[in-house]
Amino acid sequence: MFKILRILFRLVVVGLLLAFYAYHNGIQYTLAFLTNSMRNPYFDSSSYPPELNCFADETCSSGDLRVLCYNVLCRMCEPEHPWEERLPHLQHLISRYAPDLFGSQELGGWKDIKELMATVEGQYETVSFTFGPWVYADSALFFKKQRFELLDSGQFWLNPKHNLPFGFAWLKLSVPRYVCWACLRDKKTGFTFLFMNSHFDNNSTNKETTAPLVYEHFAKHAKQLPIIFTGDFNTNPTTERYGRLMRGNEGAQVFQNSADLVSVKEMQAYEKGEPLTRAPFPAFNDAIEHIFVAGPAKIVVDEWVMDYNSYGDPQRDASDHPALFAVLRFDLRETAHEE
Repeated sequence: MFKILRILFRLVVVGLLLAFYAYHNGIQYTLAFLTNSMRNPYFDSSSYPPELNCFADETCSSGDLRVLCYNVLCRMCEPEHPWEERLPHLQHLISRYAPDLFGSQELGGWKDIKELMATVEGQYETVSFTFGPWVYADSALFFKKQRFELLDSGQFWLNPKHNLPFGFAWLKLSVPRYVCWACLRDKKTGFTFLFMNSHFDNNSTNKETTAPLVYEHFAKHAKQLPIIFTGDFNTNPTTERYGRLMRGNEGAQVFQNSADLVSVKEMQAYEKGEPLTRAPFPAFNDAIEHIFVAGPAKIVVDEWVMDYNSYGDPQRDASDHPALFAVLRFDLRETAHEE
């Protein structure tokens, strides 16, 4: 009897030690060590003063930037709506909009990335979180490699330890989230900017903490260079959290929604899979996908389209989220002259 109790005691002690190890992110630290994936999550914009943008030319403009944001619905999320059935329609949308910049949400590993981008294979470079031979692409971003070169990139983890991959957020055992960022330069003009993409957690505890945190760490870079921030923010414009994302807790507004800079917000509806003429978008206050912009520039938005990407008869959506597309332009030097 005493021997059995001693074994049980040891098992309890081991269990408590393992629980303590897991609770304090021990598994995450071990994985990061084994895969050499604990990296600097912070972007340093001090090397990119606005007067040197565009190779310090007298005029400095981005030209038109075609930007796409799309939560594609993960491969395993809805077995009754299989990935293989939806994939051609996801691919077609990307080909149709031909974005220069694309922020995606809910991709999984390399297989998902390869399949999604198959129809535009070779045109885009991917930035996402890699660890060893694997990738966690919940917030991947893509850019046209013929037009842009990558200067710097990283992932800012949305948990108390911003450099710890897969670290627990403020609500334990929630899905790991991060901001993926890339500093890009136009090979021809030298136009340099920060491209960001994220997928905020759907849990209120994490969302409420995340919004001002992202502002705190990234809004300051808008003094140096333009910023484009795509994402499924799980946050609509009527919430206080939306304001904190653009202004922080007590700061000045830095981020603007591209939707607020366009003359007409549009939607792309479908009938039996065929695009109809665009119509005014009536439900902006319900939108949780956004393309935010910021920076020392005059910002022009020529198009803003919410695309539900439906197909078939009866209609089905290729994802449980619409795609969001915008055409943007940053004019830097003109703003400087006016000031």
